[in-house]
Amino acid sequence: MNRAGDRARARLPLPLAALLGVLLAAGCSWGAEMEALGARLQEAGYTEIGVGHVNTNGYDLVQVEATKPAADDNGVEIARLVWHTYAEEVDQVAITLNGTTRSATRDELLEEFGPRQLDPNPDEDTDPVDVLIRVAVVILVIVVLVKVLGFLGRLGRGSGPGRL
Repeated sequence: MNRAGDRARARLPLPLAALLGVLLAAGCSWGAEMEALGARLQEAGYTEIGVGHVNTNGYDLVQVEATKPAADDNGVEIARLVWHTYAEEVDQVAITLNGTTRSATRDELLEEFGPRQLDPNPDEDTDPVDVLIRVAVVILVIVVLVKVLGFLGRLGRGSGPGRL
């Protein structure tokens, strides 16, 4: 092997590690928020709690499944807790309470409960720090792709009959 290939291989793990770190941190923030929401639901008297957050093409669906013995509870308190305490974007909430599923869109939640009581509001994409983080992630992904493609290109040229 030549030294250029060795150097490329030695530098390749650093961008990959950075990318994995960013992705892991993003996933951990959702996980921590879902865990905290589950704890708040438990404090409110709900049991058998499951919380999920699905992002499909930028549309954020928060799913909550829970049980509560109160017959008059139709999930409004869960929706209120999600809307006012879950520090991630919410476009829709789907609540399955005691086996019955109901959902509400962002507009319906806004009408029912008013503006979110979070600071900063995660539904507003105007925070400059968020914009910088997104730009940094895009740049990092591009750099990693360029490095990987360059490494694979050199690897392909170095192989052949009679070469080690």
